[in-house]
Amino acid sequence: MVLCANDELRHPMGSDLAWRESLYFNFHDTANGIGGWIYLWVVPNQPQPSGMLVSFYHGGWPDLAVNEKAMAAPGHCLRDGDRWIYCFQRNIDQLAGADFDDINLCGLHLRRLEPLKRYALSFQDEHGDGFDLVSDFTTLPFDYADGVNPTPPWMAQNRYHRSHEIRGILTIGGTTYDIDCTGDSDHSWGLRDMAIFGDNLFKMWSLQTPDGKLSLSVLQQGVGDKEVALGFVSIDGVVASARTIESSARFDDNGVQSDIRLHIVDDQDRSITASFDAMHSYVGWGTSSHFWGYEGVGNFQVEGYGSVPGLTSYFWPSRFTPETLAA
Repeated sequence: MVLCANDELRHPMGSDLAWRESLYFNFHDTANGIGGWIYLWVVPNQPQPSGMLVSFYHGGWPDLAVNEKAMAAPGHCLRDGDRWIYCFQRNIDQLAGADFDDINLCGLHLRRLEPLKRYALSFQDEHGDGFDLVSDFTTLPFDYADGVNPTPPWMAQNRYHRSHEIRGILTIGGTTYDIDCTGDSDHSWGLRDMAIFGDNLFKMWSLQTPDGKLSLSVLQQGVGDKEVALGFVSIDGVVASARTIESSARFDDNGVQSDIRLHIVDDQDRSITASFDAMHSYVGWGTSSHFWGYEGVGNFQVEGYGSVPGLTSYFWPSRFTPETLAA
């Protein structure tokens, strides 16, 4: 599927309860040791059909409820020594009416500056904390539907990812950080059956070299007893589908991943071998009796490229517990 500028806009809404459309930006700010999520969605057939989330974290938080605790903390920010996590989430009873080229929901404003190339992202809460950022896409959009392996039908009709550079300022608790780093962005639409989604494991890795020579966003999606490789690899501007992914990791008593080893082969027979020792900042989500896991940032050691900043997300169905993973 050739994605065009109109694919950055809203799509015709399906009638299924599980129909969803969303925009997502993440980043890894190595200079300040901060990881970030910026997320907006519409679920038009549900009681609260629109929502948004911004979460920024510094240091490791081995607590699956930490975002909820941060939302309830003064200034939406939880602090413990040098660690801090900020989270602001809202779900509203009205369906957002604006298109995705200029949408403002609960203070989160996403505005397309140049089709397929640039977005402005801004947010401010009631305390004056927030951000003013510009995202420049560094790869063409890659639709999972064009991959070697089919996208599971309960995941999304279309889901495209692209790497980006993100610059600007972030203010948390009165402290302002200069942001100048890279990350991964996605836009998906179609069915997202969370009941089925939560029965399948989800392991994701993304990384981007500062010079743009290498970037990737790949996913091992557990479908039944198998794991399907999804996503893209971009080398010197040539984007290809991930064909196979081999991975291993260790887990501590909380189920936090580390010592990750990756071998990715794309459909042009190019391979990437990488290791990832530990996340310097991460956040948990979910409950161990349901879908749960950790997303965080750190540096990959990539053969032929050296140290590359990136992100890792591991989320598990309830049949996987922290204790069994650690063992």
